[in-house]
Amino acid sequence: MNAPLNNRLAPIEVLSEGRRYQRFVKEGAVALTSRGQTVTGNIVNLSVSGLLAIFSSKDPLPGMSEAVDMRLEAGGKDNILEFHGTVVRIQVPREYGQQDLIEIAVNFGELLPAAKHGLQKLIKYLLVKAIRYK
Repeated sequence: MNAPLNNRLAPIEVLSEGRRYQRFVKEGAVALTSRGQTVTGNIVNLSVSGLLAIFSSKDPLPGMSEAVDMRLEAGGKDNILEFHGTVVRIQVPREYGQQDLIEIAVNFGELLPAAKHGLQKLIKYLLVKAIRYK
């Protein structure tokens, strides 16, 4: 998956909102591949169970319940991870009045031990960076 990734960095905000896992709000880049096509977008939030990302509605996006490969970049080139997941939600962003953007939620499902370790390492890195940022 060699997709150009747009990586705009911002401070992290931790949300729980009664969810099982905390969401880490972090702008980063994600590339989704399905049906042999790759689209790039920006991370809206990230947790150990999945992510929410925003994409252009003009791109060839995956459908509900579709399996996707993800390439995730957050916190710089040293923090690139690749996962498999399933699309669990597609929605128009609440914050944007623009009709040309779509949010896609992906569940990571059962991660392999190496992938789970990599994600935990990334989240720990982002949290430490956020503490230093404040």
